[in-house]
Amino acid sequence: MVRKFFILLALGVFLVSCAGMTANTSPAKSQPQEVVVKVQAADPAKVTVEEPPQDRVNRSMEVPNPEGRLSQLSFISKDKAFVKIFSGLSVADVTRLWNDLVVLENNTSIRDVNLFINSPGGDAFSGLALADQIERARRKGFKVTAHASGIIASAAVPVFAVCDVRLAAPGTIFMVHEAALWKWPGRETASDIRSQNDLMHLLRDRYIGKLVDNSKLDKTKWEELEKKTTWFSANKALNWGLVDRIE
Repeated sequence: MVRKFFILLALGVFLVSCAGMTANTSPAKSQPQEVVVKVQAADPAKVTVEEPPQDRVNRSMEVPNPEGRLSQLSFISKDKAFVKIFSGLSVADVTRLWNDLVVLENNTSIRDVNLFINSPGGDAFSGLALADQIERARRKGFKVTAHASGIIASAAVPVFAVCDVRLAAPGTIFMVHEAALWKWPGRETASDIRSQNDLMHLLRDRYIGKLVDNSKLDKTKWEELEKKTTWFSANKALNWGLVDRIE
């Protein structure tokens, strides 16, 4: 059955047909199709638009989401939330975790968060910011379980360390090292160098502080390991108190 649309305008009458036909042929049997026609009216005040049926969903329509939603790398299953960090750390990871925790806190009763980490590290500030967010979530009643696999290195180590429960796959490799400062070539004054040195010490103190507070090793030992770039296994991390269980 051919559907026809009649649009009455001040300029005249237009007939729009969804399927072409001739005077001597019958329309081919096919699925009804909808044709959308945009017409510029001579007098828009006299044009009325018929509202579509309430049960029809257009492909382009936006579905309201007043409760908010988790970021692209996160999801909810039953009474648990699952968050993934599978790349180098950046400000984007900080933004996503902040978004997810806000949605969970304000719009759900879910307080069990599973964090999956496989990361070579990245931006030191982002790693420390992620660790701060996890610690803040724990103070608010969240239980954060970290699942390590692949590699947990550099800025990703404190993110893993501060979680309530730290689980690691048997083959997980860990690494700690000194912070590095990336700069474009250019002129620097003595005061610039002194300022950068202060920054590096601040970063180091915060980085090692997270590890000391969440392992069996003291500050002196972590400083020794961090100076020479140390790679270690999941079993060694378990012995050092950085991993709670290997599975």
